[in-house]
Amino acid sequence: MSHEPPAELRTIEWLPPWEPTDADLGAELRREVGPGHPLFEHPVVTVGRRVDCDDVLFWLPSGPRELAVVHLTWTGKRERSSEWPSTQLYSSIADWVEHSMRVDYGEYSRRDQPRT
Repeated sequence: MSHEPPAELRTIEWLPPWEPTDADLGAELRREVGPGHPLFEHPVVTVGRRVDCDDVLFWLPSGPRELAVVHLTWTGKRERSSEWPSTQLYSSIADWVEHSMRVDYGEYSRRDQPRT
């Protein structure tokens, strides 16, 4: 199985606070997840990250869905609860764009608006 993300991921028009990344954050994810976590022992490929927090977008070449947004804890060790690091799964690139990136962009853009 190829671990090269689909071409559609490489041509996304990224909206702030999301940006593409070449950093491999899969090692930190593997340190943090344990049995019971939805990504435990699943291969991942880092494709993007938020500039304003520790959320990372992973492509999941073997499932359980196509993409996951993971809020890494940066503890460098396995979390005690399978709820951490918190993870949101997306069934497709379009699903992530619509329900994550665009929502985050709207919230991020409003932060810079002057309050009246």
